[in-house]
Amino acid sequence: MLPLCQNGNCTLREAVIISSVLMKSSIPLMHSCAAMLKIAEMEYSGASSVFLHTLISKKYALPYRVIDAIVHHFLKFSLDRRELPLLWHQCLLVFVENYKNDISDEQKDALRSLVKVHRHEKITPVIISHLQSIN
Repeated sequence: MLPLCQNGNCTLREAVIISSVLMKSSIPLMHSCAAMLKIAEMEYSGASSVFLHTLISKKYALPYRVIDAIVHHFLKFSLDRRELPLLWHQCLLVFVENYKNDISDEQKDALRSLVKVHRHEKITPVIISHLQSIN
């Protein structure tokens, strides 16, 4: 999975197929944490978003370091003025849904500011409601 993300030549179809196998597989926590850290540090690609979404969906009890890295992964897009793809918004949503109680107040504020810049008509209101429900 990581070499596919690093090379940048993994198609979305390949990523979805591999992710479906990952979702059904039992992967040790530390291996998943290491993979999430590496993906969060990489340049964005659709495939990396698919893999990150899949690993987040497994609902591991993540150490704070991994949660912090994933938050920073999303916050890197604060100054990016491109319209971000649906995959990015879905990945952020599943992260906030699963780890909203583990995100610090400063990170919540930063994510709220981020979704003001990068909006999706249907997903952003759900993200905001999850971020507000934590207070």
